[in-house]
Amino acid sequence: MTKKTTAPGKTTKTAAPESTASAPRVHTPHAPGPEELQLSVYESAVALFAQRKFAEARDRFHKAAAGPSAPVADKARSYEQVCLRRATTFDLKLHTAEDHFNYGVERLNARDIGLAKRHLARALELEPAGDHILYTLALCHGLDGDAAGACENLRRAIDLEPRNRVLARQDPEFSALAAQLPSLKDMLAAQR
Repeated sequence: MTKKTTAPGKTTKTAAPESTASAPRVHTPHAPGPEELQLSVYESAVALFAQRKFAEARDRFHKAAAGPSAPVADKARSYEQVCLRRATTFDLKLHTAEDHFNYGVERLNARDIGLAKRHLARALELEPAGDHILYTLALCHGLDGDAAGACENLRRAIDLEPRNRVLARQDPEFSALAAQLPSLKDMLAAQR
């Protein structure tokens, strides 16, 4: 008990305050809300995606896409589609030079240079006089940093069809490469 003075000469007795130091504090864990759960699932999916585990990541992105946060759901749906494309394997039936050429161009546009070069080389085996194949193969080699391969294939394309020199001069991708590869720049500048 403690004494407390309320007015001059008068005191009252009050109970001593309970000590908070002696009572243990109980920490209750915070239960995550729906948005926190959605974000957690999304982040685990991104980690799987980075590990190239596309099938597992796709399932988690699908779950995250159903969550309450619209921005997270939108991103999750986009990634889910990418995972679907990457996890799906398909058997290409490429028979003709044109089949290989078209697929090579598609891979070039996706900047999968290695696969593009393989299919363009196969197209060239099937159609050795394909100046359009050589032209595109030259671009692949140039984008891969292979100046000698770019020049050799472009030279062959120009020998088969002289207008390929004019096309290459006007092609923005060849112009950018010519700025980086002096031998290609010299070849395009030649007046043959």
